[in-house]
Amino acid sequence: MLRAPRTLTRAGIRLLPGGMCQQLPSLRILELSHNQIEELPSFHHCQRLEEIGLQHNCIHEIGVDTFGQLTTLRSMDLTDNQLVTLPLAGLDGLTHLKLKGNPALSEPFTKEDFPKMRVLEVPYAYQCCAFGACGNFFKVSSQWESEDMSPEDEDGHKRNLGLVPGHADNHYDLDMDDFQLELEDSKLRPNIQCTPSPGPFKPCDHLFESWVVRLSVWLIMLVSMLCNGLILVVVFVSPGYLSPIKFVIGAIAGANMLTGTYCAILAFVDAVTFGHFAKYGARWETGIGCQVTGFLSVFASEASILLLTLAAVQCSLSVSWMRTYGKVPTFGMIKAGAFCCLALATVAAVLPLFSVGEYGASPLCLPYPLLDGKPSMLGFMVALVLVNTFCFLIITGTYIRLYCNLLKGEFDSVWDCAMIKHVAWLIFTNCLLYCPVAFLTFSSMLSLFIITPEVIKSVLLVVLPLPACLNPLLYLLFNPHFRDDLRLLRQKRQVRESCTQSYVSEDTEKSTYDSTQALVGFSDMDHIFEAPDIFGVPPRCPPVLEAYNFPSVTLIPCQQKAGSRGHDNGFSTHLSYLADDELLIASESRDPAISNLRIALFPTPSAPAFTSHL
Repeated sequence: MLRAPRTLTRAGIRLLPGGMCQQLPSLRILELSHNQIEELPSFHHCQRLEEIGLQHNCIHEIGVDTFGQLTTLRSMDLTDNQLVTLPLAGLDGLTHLKLKGNPALSEPFTKEDFPKMRVLEVPYAYQCCAFGACGNFFKVSSQWESEDMSPEDEDGHKRNLGLVPGHADNHYDLDMDDFQLELEDSKLRPNIQCTPSPGPFKPCDHLFESWVVRLSVWLIMLVSMLCNGLILVVVFVSPGYLSPIKFVIGAIAGANMLTGTYCAILAFVDAVTFGHFAKYGARWETGIGCQVTGFLSVFASEASILLLTLAAVQCSLSVSWMRTYGKVPTFGMIKAGAFCCLALATVAAVLPLFSVGEYGASPLCLPYPLLDGKPSMLGFMVALVLVNTFCFLIITGTYIRLYCNLLKGEFDSVWDCAMIKHVAWLIFTNCLLYCPVAFLTFSSMLSLFIITPEVIKSVLLVVLPLPACLNPLLYLLFNPHFRDDLRLLRQKRQVRESCTQSYVSEDTEKSTYDSTQALVGFSDMDHIFEAPDIFGVPPRCPPVLEAYNFPSVTLIPCQQKAGSRGHDNGFSTHLSYLADDELLIASESRDPAISNLRIALFPTPSAPAFTSHL
């Protein structure tokens, strides 16, 4: 009978014969590593089998009765296979089990499944939580030292603690019989060395292990979602003039709102899995939800930095072009630049989905390099930090150039100083908050400083998304454009309500129609524009303006009252605000009897001004 080990490593085996154990009933060690085995036969007749090596194969399924009768089996290695489940029948006598390299095997194990286990290697750290790895994460070395302690050292250790009867310095009143029973019982229950070990990035109980971090994430989520949503409504829905720089600020608010969505997803996962995160940690990391969450985080972060770069460059070019060429970059150029920024951010967020970096390395779904992470993760994160640092250098250089240009000429009457100051505040805030992230990345890469994982996790959860919370607050609290746009939005709503109420009475409808006929009598001519679309008046309201066929012009509704100049309830404008071929339309009076309409077409001025229209 064969008692020696049977080694068939790298033999190109794809299938094991069903009667193998009947031919080798005394087989004790079976080594079949580095083959292409996909299925296993039943080892029912291998009663003396003690060790099985099946690492680096293609096993995707194991039958329920495959190891059912192996009472002497002590060690089994299934590293780097394609297992989804592991039948536990016949494995209660194992002392060594290796399951690493099976990403689909995420089922939890308990101490009752392996009562004699000493060394356990599992695919995910969460599977070690059931074996007391959370409480013993930092005590593994001391456990093995106490286990390897000799009887003489153990007696000396007891004597130092004052637990040995008869010692002169014994001040403890303990029942030594109970103590000996507990000591023997602890020896009968051996410590389990389970890897990988849980930690701050692989928590057992809570995704957010600190209430300070938990409340901070909830606060960032609420402020960023509400404030950025308000900015989007005010910028893109308000009837006020949408300048190119205001368009970029609105795009930044949209990117910051996605960062708030990322924080909302993590907060929801923490609330749902509160107290038992280990049960769902592996499935969350490997699921589509974590991939989408990581994509949103990277896309929002990169889009915000790139759009901020575009805002700084646009401000600087507008001043320099106005000084040199007498014009500013067109709205189409700014839209094309914003589209390029979003495209670059999309490319950066898609790369981890194609194994350049990894979103599922931690439950935070960030491609941050961990101690046991892949080299591609470290390279991806360093590349992102370098690109962002380069963007901040461009921002700083362009704004220094901007202020130098402003010192050379008088731009007070032609430039929107409020937006310049707002972009400057954004630059200062984002640069200041990005420094800790860059510092942690380069410290991890170069091993400059010892930074605990708890600090790194707190920075990634609180400091990294903090600009998405502060950026909208700077706009809402300190930018006058927000108050102006909000006022116009309220006026637009009041006009809608008044127009709706005006149609309740038939007399009011008739008088309004007559008044309109008195104002404009050009029904036989082609209309080139409609006032409802310009002033924000609903289509059901009577038309205010109709005109003959004019060349293609731009209509500027002037909002400044001129009652002090002799025109009650009329409108006036500053001609310097009008750009090329802009059309000024003013109503001289609201009295239907003397109402008339003044239309003035201004030619191209010699030096057109650049400002933000309200």
